[in-house]
Amino acid sequence: MILTLLALLTILFISIELQKYFKIPSPISLIALSYGFYYLFPHMVLFSEETFAELVLFLIPILIAADALQLKLEDLKKNALSLVYLAMFSVAISIGFGIFVANTFFAEYALSTGAIIALFAMVLATDPVSVVAVFSSFKVPHKLAILAEGESLFNDATALIIFMFIAIPMMNGVHIGAMDIAIVSIKVIAISVVIGLIVGYIGVLLMRLTADPMSELVLILMTAYGAFEVAEHWHMAGLLAVIVAIITLNTITQKSFDAKERQVNKAKNIVSRASKSKKVFSSGFMSGITKKLSTDVSSIERHKQNLNYVAVLALLANTFLFMSMASIVHIDELLAYKKEILLMFLVTTVIRAFMMGTFGIVSNLTKKMTDIGVRWWSVLLFAGIKGGLSIVMLQMLPKGFEHQAMFNAIVIGVILLSTFIYALILVGIIMSNQKAFDDEVRAEVH
Repeated sequence: MILTLLALLTILFISIELQKYFKIPSPISLIALSYGFYYLFPHMVLFSEETFAELVLFLIPILIAADALQLKLEDLKKNALSLVYLAMFSVAISIGFGIFVANTFFAEYALSTGAIIALFAMVLATDPVSVVAVFSSFKVPHKLAILAEGESLFNDATALIIFMFIAIPMMNGVHIGAMDIAIVSIKVIAISVVIGLIVGYIGVLLMRLTADPMSELVLILMTAYGAFEVAEHWHMAGLLAVIVAIITLNTITQKSFDAKERQVNKAKNIVSRASKSKKVFSSGFMSGITKKLSTDVSSIERHKQNLNYVAVLALLANTFLFMSMASIVHIDELLAYKKEILLMFLVTTVIRAFMMGTFGIVSNLTKKMTDIGVRWWSVLLFAGIKGGLSIVMLQMLPKGFEHQAMFNAIVIGVILLSTFIYALILVGIIMSNQKAFDDEVRAEVH
């Protein structure tokens, strides 16, 4: 087990360094190295099949918390309409298209409507970690980053709600009509948001009781896992509860650190003026100012370090998930369903291109939404990289599902193709348009 963990950390280290120096998105390196590791050392097993489902559920709150910490409430408010369209309306319509497509191209498998919805929910769920990893290596307009990262995060919540509360019950024989879908969706979203808000505020209250940086890091994780556990206990959307709880916690605590940052700047100005002017301040006054400045700066830096620690934990969790793919589905199983994988990859790409295109048209016609040009449309299209949540949903399929092997192959195959093809195209688009993006970044600053 120690050797396996060492190999995992080595893979993570190499991926981080490759992204840092060669701009290779870490998900590509993680997947390539994970498959290489599995085939070089097949006897080194991270977990048994029985414990895998519990493991991936254990990792999800970390992945979501790391991405939610990147978003600010102010940005979400400004782009609320756009994110609702991208992450809710777009996913629901895409699955509707998916039902029509599946009945046409997968007719030979006689899939039930519930199974089709489950399949498309899995292949439409995007990976925020991969999107953030790509954007972290380049300068892109802040609004574009918010749209791409916010869409990836909330897209996951929508896809999981559809999967758990609509697809799975239908696969188990429960009849669900249009009115049932509307009622269930509203109920799940509303209660999950309330749970997230309550747990987030509890996290804030606990955060105010300590000034220890390690305690702060632990409280961030406690908030994420607490929201997830409470929501899942009441059979609500744990993913959405985690997003709301972490954004609530981060928004309130960030206001406190913003106030400290203003105090730091004010103290720096006082010290600077004192050193330049002939006016003599008392040693006690200057000592107090310097001590307060040092304390506030240290506090701000510790908070930023904690955010980095959570990001590292998320990368480690993602490494676990990507390494698991090699043990779930082997290359020969992927080749056995190569036609279905390629077809699903092309279908989901066309659907995403169409939905991002309609989003561009609608947003350009609406004053309260961000204008989208062809360049931004292409970035949003290829930001739809699949990842960890899709693997988690595979483990939630009903036991004994007759098409489990095919679903495993299709989902893993689409993850692999989207990671390599989408990520590389996305990097190419950003690099070839870097001058235009730099101009937009400068315009945003001004």
